[in-house]
Amino acid sequence: MRATLLRLDQTYGPHKAYKYSYMPDPRKLAPIETTQRTEVLPLSIRPPNSFVPNHEVFLEKTDIHRLAPTSDFKGTFKDWNDLMTCNKRELRTRGIPLMTRRAIRTAVLAFQNGNPPERFDTKEEWLYYKQFKTRDYSYRVIPELPEKYRPHQNGIDQAPVPDYNRN
Repeated sequence: MRATLLRLDQTYGPHKAYKYSYMPDPRKLAPIETTQRTEVLPLSIRPPNSFVPNHEVFLEKTDIHRLAPTSDFKGTFKDWNDLMTCNKRELRTRGIPLMTRRAIRTAVLAFQNGNPPERFDTKEEWLYYKQFKTRDYSYRVIPELPEKYRPHQNGIDQAPVPDYNRN
C-alpha cells in the first residue's frame, strides 16, 4: 500500500490535478490570465464573391457528403455575416446535427483562409457504388453473377473423355 502511494505521488500527468502531495489553496494562487483570440486579432469576415454570392449558395456548394446535408439548413442562417460568425456551440443550439456542423465549420474556416468550397459532390457517386451491395458500401465493384454462369447451364456439354486404352 505504501509503495503504491509513493508511486502515485511521483507520477505527473493529466490524471493528477496537482503536482505535489497536497492540494494548493486556490485562494492563495495568482489568477490565471487569459486572452481571447479576438482581443489580439480582429475577427475578419471574407466578403462573398461571384463564386459564392450569398450564404445559401455557400451551403449548397458545401453539400458534398450524404451524411452532412448542409443545404438543408439554409433557413437556419439570417445572412452571410450570421453564417461566418456562427461558432460550434451556436450551431448546436440551432439544432444542426454533428457531421453537418463539422462540415459547415470546416468550410467556413477554409473560406476564411482563402479556399472556396469547390470540392466534388460525392452523393451520386456513392449511390452508384451502393448498387453493388458491398457490406461496407466501399468503392469496390463486385458485380452480381448471372443466373447461368457455368458452361453446362448454357448447353455446353462436357468435353469427351479421351480413350486412354489406345496406343
